Amino acid sequence: MTARLHSVPDETPDERALAGSGFAAGLLSGLVRFGDADDEPLQAPGAEDFSAHLGAWGRRPVTAGLAGDELFSDVQRSGLTGRGGGHFPVADKWTSYLSAGGSGVLVGNGAESEPLSAKDAALLQLRPHLVLDGLSCTAQAMDATQVVLWLHASDKASRRSLARAVTERQAYGTVEPSVRVVLAEPHYLSGESSAIVRALSGGPTLPQFRRVSAAVSGVHDRPTLVHNVETLARIGLVARGIDPTGVLVTVSAGADRTVVELAEGTALTSAFERAGLGGDIAAVLVGGYGGRWLSYADFAPLRAGQSRKETGVSVGAGVLRAVRSDECGLRVASDIATYLAESSARQCGPCLFGLASVADLLRSVAKGSSRRRERATLGRQLNQIAGRGACKHPDGAVGMISSALEVFSEDAASHVRKGRCLAEVG
Repeated sequence: MTARLHSVPDETPDERALAGSGFAAGLLSGLVRFGDADDEPLQAPGAEDFSAHLGAWGRRPVTAGLAGDELFSDVQRSGLTGRGGGHFPVADKWTSYLSAGGSGVLVGNGAESEPLSAKDAALLQLRPHLVLDGLSCTAQAMDATQVVLWLHASDKASRRSLARAVTERQAYGTVEPSVRVVLAEPHYLSGESSAIVRALSGGPTLPQFRRVSAAVSGVHDRPTLVHNVETLARIGLVARGIDPTGVLVTVSAGADRTVVELAEGTALTSAFERAGLGGDIAAVLVGGYGGRWLSYADFAPLRAGQSRKETGVSVGAGVLRAVRSDECGLRVASDIATYLAESSARQCGPCLFGLASVADLLRSVAKGSSRRRERATLGRQLNQIAGRGACKHPDGAVGMISSALEVFSEDAASHVRKGRCLAEVG
């Protein structure tokens, strides 16, 4: 469907100051808790209608022409990076897009494929106007001639929220860019940027190896910007002169997922404490299904906002999954490996055959039915798959499994010797 959005006039200095004070409460102003498969929150601080949005943030600035140049400078000065997982500098992506001629395609990516993540759903349902502000500001500044909102077809609550937001914005006069909402298949790989570009170009919704970035040559070979919805919400703040320094993370230690906002520099352990999930944590999966396991001792020093270069580990899209000392981490990792194998793009041998094989071997280890020989085979196969996939999906799975075998090595040995986990032995 195509939605015609409307903007409002430039904000006054008083409104700009009001917007700045609004950020003190944070992007979400409280915890947002989702169930395992729910597409709307079980607990939330409340959604902003357009009136509340204007009261908290002020009117959206118009960013066409010279104002677009100013937004570009502000984005560059802020050091804003993408929040879809890659943390690539937004200004660098915009530079590539403009160098390729601009006047291309802008995609707001709200297809939150990571099962452990819920921050995009929280923003789309509670702060939809901030996301739409960022989308419109970026479209105007980058002179995008086609604007797309990319969502999972199963995200009914987010779609309803956006529809309400569009209806509310239609009361205002200035016409914004026409936005086409495209519904994607709800599978793990459909939120990956190259899969989005491929699908919008008429192909399958599957990742593809690209030597040239989408910002240079994307949808139908046109310059294309793909921005996660959190990135867009932050652009909506930068356009108002607000430095969006908070860090959104989704934490879980079981079925429920809780979105927490932390100040930069805050210990990531505090996210579990604020969500009521603190206590006897043995290990944490950092970065989601394609992330890396860390023992709690190695996780504890990590701070919100730190880069991979600083720590050697990436929080990706801000996902943290805890395993308690009475829970078998190998079984958790095995379930994830099986999911990743079933989510294979099936475009190359490492993805089609390799992931299924290592998932089966890890399942045997987790069940206590493997032998040392199978454990050695698992290690060899992980080495054979690494770096050989047509996309990054196999590498993410390999990293998750390899780190699980390292962090839960004593458990793995207990599984092989005794057929059960140390947590069960104790």
